[in-house]
Amino acid sequence: MLEEVLRKADLFDVFVVIIGALAIIGFWRGTWNLMDAYLFPGNFVLSQIVSIISGIVILIILSRVK
Repeated sequence: MLEEVLRKADLFDVFVVIIGALAIIGFWRGTWNLMDAYLFPGNFVLSQIVSIISGIVILIILSRVK
């Protein structure tokens, strides 16, 4: 099945995927930079711990929603 998809892909599809990947990477890079600047800017370790815990809590809440 993968070979069939790859045969049907043309240069435009590859271009769209590359641009989409760069857009996603840019979005998350900007988000992380904003969090570094505003979420406990004087305490790097605390900022990372709060980010990890809040991310886990959000994922748990979202996994429980049906």
